[in-house]
Amino acid sequence: MNKQELVITRFRESLTESSSFIQQVADVLEISYDAAYRRIQGKAKLSIEEAMQLAQKGQFSLDNILVEDLKLSALGEATPHVNSIKSMEIYLAETIQNLSQLGKDGVRFEYSAKDIPVYHHFDASELSRFKMYVWLQLMDPNFTETRYENFHLSLELKTYMKEINKLISRFEVCEIWNDTTVSSSLKQVDYFLTAGLLPLSDAKILCQDIMKLVKQRQKDLASDRYDIHYHELLIMTNNSITYKHGQPAAGFVTMTMLGYIKFTASNMLGRIQGYFKHQLKQSTSLSKASTKERARFFNKIEQKINALEQSLERYELLDF
Repeated sequence: MNKQELVITRFRESLTESSSFIQQVADVLEISYDAAYRRIQGKAKLSIEEAMQLAQKGQFSLDNILVEDLKLSALGEATPHVNSIKSMEIYLAETIQNLSQLGKDGVRFEYSAKDIPVYHHFDASELSRFKMYVWLQLMDPNFTETRYENFHLSLELKTYMKEINKLISRFEVCEIWNDTTVSSSLKQVDYFLTAGLLPLSDAKILCQDIMKLVKQRQKDLASDRYDIHYHELLIMTNNSITYKHGQPAAGFVTMTMLGYIKFTASNMLGRIQGYFKHQLKQSTSLSKASTKERARFFNKIEQKINALEQSLERYELLDF
């Protein structure tokens, strides 16, 4: 496949409308229907400007096409650096854009869950507010002295989080978890409580929210659009990959706590896809596991949450 064919293919893959593909090319390039047809068929050459127009409209990178056949090269698109509430809003807006490009139908999302996947926190719970507080504490140098009771989600953050949750709910989702996937959230509650930045009453609510989240994931396993694979040995990465109608569409490799690099070049997607296929093969699907195996997995997680709740009770007794 030559470079022009790759540009045309990438543009075709980016479209979500069902109208004539030839007409859409013609509209973007502002040329006739016949001229668009000749370019699609390779009978006429795309100019550099035309290739850029298609890439801009389809929101894909021409750089990726240039390295399509280089096995050891990969160009990716990094998310905005998050170091403030404003940059967090920009980050979430770009995440919405990336997810929206996948369309509504035939999308599968696979996620290696080092922590509870971020989109599970994008609801109206207290845990949602707390996780945003934690992320800003760790990334915004001007936020470190902020007490939890003085932090409130902006309307923009709430709107973006709700939209991401809505977009993810349309996908078929498969997550790889292990026994430690919830551990970081529990440690964060304990840390900010002992640091004096989180009230005990809120810490108790957060434990309840984490328990509710875990129980909801257990219920979601009844759906044919959601699964958790349990991998006992794998150290998770928070990397992910998306498929469109069975074909890899984009890979997301973790760069920082929330930041990631998006790859769409086939050479990189092949590597990410191979990694996920191997790990899924080595893990146990909880939706297909026996009731006993499924209960054992969730009981381990719930024991961790219960242990933190018990420590909070002791903390309350010693608070004088």
